[in-house]
Amino acid sequence: MRLIRTLDFMYNFMIKRMFSFSTSVILLFSFNLVFSCPDGWLSHRSSCYHFSHDKEAWANAVSLCQVLGGHLVEIEDATENSYLVSQAKLYSNSYWIGLNDLQEEGTWVWVNSNTMASFTNWTRGQPDNDVKNENCAIIQKGYNYLWNDGKCYTALNYICEKTAENVNIVG
Repeated sequence: MRLIRTLDFMYNFMIKRMFSFSTSVILLFSFNLVFSCPDGWLSHRSSCYHFSHDKEAWANAVSLCQVLGGHLVEIEDATENSYLVSQAKLYSNSYWIGLNDLQEEGTWVWVNSNTMASFTNWTRGQPDNDVKNENCAIIQKGYNYLWNDGKCYTALNYICEKTAENVNIVG
């Protein structure tokens, strides 16, 4: 019985000490998770975006985004689209995005993930594949920054995307 009381005392003592120590640690340190993007990239939620200053054909834009460590942007929802449009308006340009129907006419897929778009923001009457040669998607300045299908060989600005790096800040 004495052994049980001794073990019980030691157990309670250790638990109280450990709790007290962990509480002290929590009070002394707080961790903040922030997302970091390289120079020349803008941060939004957990992604980084690069709005090009040069104009390229869509296929070249795909390649250049890969060289920069990302991919041509894949827009997943209205919030992301609104952010991108707000930035596009600041630069007053049209931009290539990663959506295309090059493999099968009318089946719009993202070039990086090869998945069909679950969110779109086409301008009225688009995509229309005008002159049977519009297979790449644009955030189009001339359509109030709604989406349009364009000729992939046209030189336009483009938006690259990559995942932001997690950075823990202790303070």
